[in-house]
Amino acid sequence: MKPIKFNSNSKSKSYHAHIEYLLEDYERFREKYFSKKCINHLQSHYNDSELLLTHSATAALEIIAHLLNFEKGDEIILPSFTFVSTANAFVRMGAKPIFVDIEAPYFNLNLKSLKKAINSKTKAIIAVHYAGHTTNLDYISNLCKEKDIFLIEDAAMSYGCSFKQLPLGSFGDFAAISFDITKQISAIQGGLLLVNNKKFSKKAHAIYHNGTNRADFEQGSQPYYEWTSLGSKYQMNELNAAYLYDQLQDEEVQLNRRIQISKWYQDALLEAELDKKITLLPDEAIDHNVNTYYIITKSAKDRKGLQNHLCQNNVEAFFHYIPLHLSQMGKKTGSYIGGELTEVISKQILRLPFHTNITEKEVLRIVDLIKHYYDETGK
Repeated sequence: MKPIKFNSNSKSKSYHAHIEYLLEDYERFREKYFSKKCINHLQSHYNDSELLLTHSATAALEIIAHLLNFEKGDEIILPSFTFVSTANAFVRMGAKPIFVDIEAPYFNLNLKSLKKAINSKTKAIIAVHYAGHTTNLDYISNLCKEKDIFLIEDAAMSYGCSFKQLPLGSFGDFAAISFDITKQISAIQGGLLLVNNKKFSKKAHAIYHNGTNRADFEQGSQPYYEWTSLGSKYQMNELNAAYLYDQLQDEEVQLNRRIQISKWYQDALLEAELDKKITLLPDEAIDHNVNTYYIITKSAKDRKGLQNHLCQNNVEAFFHYIPLHLSQMGKKTGSYIGGELTEVISKQILRLPFHTNITEKEVLRIVDLIKHYYDETGK
């Protein structure tokens, strides 16, 4: 039986033509031809944000951490159920991470734990939009304004997703989006920094351009550019920008395809009455589910058994994060506030194959295998 991979890159329509176009004239590399085209496209979604294409979402988070100038004792609140980059970018700049629990159904910041975690040392809160779904951003935004705390959106998984008809990434002082090869829209490797707090725009450009005033030079306000602050080379490679531009031109088709795949999974799992054996995504999430399709098993043992069963039948399925507060570095640098849901979900979540190349027939095969596992085990 043909293997079903967990992920697969989307087929390019014009990438090779874009590369040929770049290679015809060195000036197109120097002027960042495709980076500018990507920014112009993205600006139509994020009207009020300052946008900087980066080589990764990690790079975007590192710029944010640099901008906030953390001092000894400053704390930053974030969910423990997230990728290591969310914490690493800020810990390396001196912040103490305060990990908090998550809440159902979307496994984002637990709002009660969040409120408990805030104190006079809290400098920023990171709202991670897990799998492109979010929590009550109005509540968090108002809380940050009331307490004079910076709000950062880790929207790495969230391109094409929204809250109250505004794109995720638009609500915080800053946001980071990923265009990694695993994401719904990809540059193969890349990211996007959104600066919504305009007082940080000039400094963000300096950090982004190796700590120079190159942005002023490019705008014609300086005769040359020079070293003015600390920074690094955070720009996206122009070859990656060419790939990203190809993806952005086709984004509506790709995002709609992923929504259709979500519906195939949801409908088939419900029809097989597997919602009695496992927890599915909420029905209201399916119409905008574009990043990941996951299920929650009843126990860690159950997940391991199901994952092995799928693997034995040539289907890749994976769990996700180990809670950061349980990691070696998490224990060394931070603390945890909350209950046990973070650990429970870490042990019981199983992500199913989800990419634009998967077919309805393959989705139905995966669902049949899941049903077979539960029929055989009697669980």
